[in-house]
Amino acid sequence: MPAVTFLDLPGEIRNHVYKLLLLVPSPSTPRILGSDPSLHIQILAVCRQIHEEAAEMLYGSNTFLAHPSLLSGLPRLRLYYGVISSPRSISLIQRYHIRVRLDCDPNFSANKASDCFSGKEELTIEVFQAQFGSSDHKVLELFEGIRGIKKARIYGSVIAFPRYRQWLEDAMMSPADVEVAPFHEENDSLTSTTTGNAEDADLHMP
Repeated sequence: MPAVTFLDLPGEIRNHVYKLLLLVPSPSTPRILGSDPSLHIQILAVCRQIHEEAAEMLYGSNTFLAHPSLLSGLPRLRLYYGVISSPRSISLIQRYHIRVRLDCDPNFSANKASDCFSGKEELTIEVFQAQFGSSDHKVLELFEGIRGIKKARIYGSVIAFPRYRQWLEDAMMSPADVEVAPFHEENDSLTSTTTGNAEDADLHMP
């Protein structure tokens, strides 16, 4: 009886092995510092078929950090990993996490953001600023043209404009062929009426 090889196993079992070897928690997942599981990318070098299958899992199911200016150009899995430069590998990436600073001018355009992220499986925008309450959501307007995201999440320094955050998430998850009504500033009560208390509320958030 011939020996059973890894490729003789059902695809579901091979995929489970790839998950164990190649997946790490997303950057927004709370975890103990340094607790990320090790990646075993050596499996990609076994043979062509395993490389193709494992690459789809590695790049298609992990969440990658977007470059602060190039966005989907030169992403990386963690800050301490090298950047991804292969166009083929980048084309497989479906989940991005980007950190956006509200009190600095961005180095990318709205068209660039739309081109890079529209149609992806997931986009997480982590928002921060040097001093809470010092900036509005103007920088986030660069993401308003993104469409077709299956799962969009915005978190961080957004307590001052909760309705805009929700509107932007919904807009990004809208199909490309659906017209989205523009956001009206007066709808976001915290931007004009309760900003003075927003900082206290943020300090007590877990």
